[in-house]
Amino acid sequence: MYMHDPRLIGSWRSDAHKTSLEIAARRDITAAKKNKLLRFFGKLELRYTPTRCYSSLNGQTSVNRYRVVAKDSWSVAVLVSNPIVGEQIVHIHFEGNYYWIVLGSGRMREFFKRLSSESSAKSKKRAKSR
Repeated sequence: MYMHDPRLIGSWRSDAHKTSLEIAARRDITAAKKNKLLRFFGKLELRYTPTRCYSSLNGQTSVNRYRVVAKDSWSVAVLVSNPIVGEQIVHIHFEGNYYWIVLGSGRMREFFKRLSSESSAKSKKRAKSR
């Protein structure tokens, strides 16, 4: 039987503000590059079911299978099946209504905020009306 983690289930949105604080603290990135990076955050929405993650960005939705491979009080590790990059392990760290993951080489974090079921329903309605 597969392991699962109920903390993950539901809808999450990339948090531009918390992620921007992370980027601002980096001294090895120029101001111009920081400004370019900031444009990417705050748009991605993820919806987790027990076995799939639905990723929505700019009106496009993709689906990837995942499974929980380990968990503890603060985090969960999932094995994501991605058709482009293959299987990869993602370590998700929970902090209240937020979680964060490391990006790229692991020197920067992206934060996600849990969406209420009401705001998630509004997002779905907006996507369908496009």
